[in-house]
Amino acid sequence: MRKNAVKDGLPPVTHNRRDGFQLSEDPDVWIAYEQAVFDAELHRMTNFIEGIVAPHTKRTPKDEWARLILDQLGGIRATLEVLSRMERP
Repeated sequence: MRKNAVKDGLPPVTHNRRDGFQLSEDPDVWIAYEQAVFDAELHRMTNFIEGIVAPHTKRTPKDEWARLILDQLGGIRATLEVLSRMERP
């Protein structure tokens, strides 16, 4: 998350044991961090689907487990894509 924050020019996140994570008081900064996390998870999920699940499904097209995983992760990927790109009203 910190690497994405620096790359996107977001203010730093600090952490200490007593107070936990400390962020700017600006809600736009919170949203930018949330979207950065959604974007990182989107890339991770896409790589998993394309690298592992899709080949599994292609090799064993009648495998219900593989089809279920592909369908469910496709929904998760779509949700992460919307959340990472959504503009705040």
